[in-house]
Amino acid sequence: MAEARRVPRVRSMLGAQIIFNNKLSSIECHVRNVSPRGAKLIVGELLSLPQEFELNVPAKGKTYQAHVIWRRGDEVGVEFALDKARASVGDADERIRALESENEALRRKVVDLKAKLERFSELGG
Repeated sequence: MAEARRVPRVRSMLGAQIIFNNKLSSIECHVRNVSPRGAKLIVGELLSLPQEFELNVPAKGKTYQAHVIWRRGDEVGVEFALDKARASVGDADERIRALESENEALRRKVVDLKAKLERFSELGG
């Protein structure tokens, strides 16, 4: 079966709560895998879920706005709602990591060039 996800997920077994009905109702569940864009949840097979809800994951200290993409038995696939501000923060984080990596490579290159220059100067160049 081909992988349909755009972003790889990390396996987990985190306790969580599905919160709905203006925060008056909740259902315990487990997060089996998660990515910045979605998750697979384990809930009771007979439980009825709303199409949209909040997913509170205390171990991560996060609450996500989620909507159901698919359901098979006790497994539920959800996608997290990303507003443009949150999406751009994720893009910015990725860009920052790339720039930090590039910066470190340039620092190593400067150190290497300084060492070569010192050796050249010692040889009377």
